Order: sequence, then C-alpha cells, then structure tokens
Amino acid sequence: MTTDQDVVRQVLAGDTEAFRVLVERHADRLHGVLMRILADPQAAAEVAQDTLVKAYRRLASYRGEAAFGTWLIQIGVHEARDRHRTHRRRDNAGIVSLEAVRAADPHGWEAGAARDRDDPLDHAQTAEAWRLLQEELAGLPAPFREVFTLRHLEELDYLDIARITGDSVGTLKVRVHRARLLLRERMRARGYQPDMEDSSREGPPVRRRKGS
Repeated sequence: MTTDQDVVRQVLAGDTEAFRVLVERHADRLHGVLMRILADPQAAAEVAQDTLVKAYRRLASYRGEAAFGTWLIQIGVHEARDRHRTHRRRDNAGIVSLEAVRAADPHGWEAGAARDRDDPLDHAQTAEAWRLLQEELAGLPAPFREVFTLRHLEELDYLDIARITGDSVGTLKVRVHRARLLLRERMRARGYQPDMEDSSREGPPVRRRKGS
C-alpha cells in the first residue's frame, strides 16, 4: 500500500487530487478526537474541515518526523484551542446533549477493543460504560478533555502528546492525573468503579457496576 509519505510527495509534485487519499485515511479519526475534545458535534465537524484545509495548505511543511495522522491531530488540537478561546462561553457550558453527540458520531467514542468484544454481556456492559464515560468526559474542562482523549483514548505516549500540544511532559502528566481523578469521582457517583491507571487497556477504563 502507498504510504502517507508517498501520497504527500505525490500531492507536492502536483497531483493535488491525491490529497483525497489522506482525507479518506485520517478524517474519521481526526473527527473523533475533535468530538471528544470539543464536546460539540457541530464544532467538531467545522474544526475538522478547517484542519484538513490548513493541512493541505501547510503540506510542504510536513517533514515526516511524526506520523501523518499525528501531525494532522496536532493541527486539529491547536484549531480546537483557538475555537475554545473565541467561544469561551460555549465551552463553559460544559455538557452538550448526549443524543446530539451520539447522532453525529455513534461510534466515535468507542475504542476498537470495545467494539470487538464477543461476549454479549461484556458488550452490553461496555456500551453502558462508554455511554457514561462520554457523558462525564464532555463535562470536564477543555484542557482535561484534550489530554485524556490523547492519552487514554488515542493511546499516544507523552512525547507525542507534548509534540502535539506544545506542553511539557510534566504538565501533561499532572493534567492527565487530575482528569483521571475527576472522571473517577464522577463515574463512582454513577455507580461504576473506574480503573484510571495510566496504562494501555482494552475497553473503557471502568469495572463492573457495584452489586451486579
């Protein structure tokens, strides 16, 4: 298969239509990340589109030091931050309609492992856990949504997240820790015992409901 770097070279050589290949490969992931960070379906769609346009215009600056998808997310994160700064009142509202999020991207919140469960009970349990997690994540302050998404849902390492956000690894670790504490408290209040340890996990960071 043609690599992303090969496609980038094709676009820069004049085959501008080849950029569609990069869009097809990475647009869904980009939109999912922005959905979680912005907690607003309309804003996520708009910022995703702006990000792709900006990526096309900046393509000559892509050096291949990071994966193309990571580079694209970096642009998207900074576009989202700009959106937060200019729409502060909307962001302070925190939680958006869960139905609006699910209608706009019914699978965007699910980790791949969560979608691949075979046991029906595990699947139902996972679906409920993710429903609650996405609802509580949407209510966190924007910086916590951002870093939790990149670390726990995209499973990026801290060096990649630092490259994407421009924040220090130390700052990111503190922010992730605080995000996990907030989500742990909120999920416990909803009847789940969450596991928010900083490690790669299959499925959502929650355990079976107490008493079930």
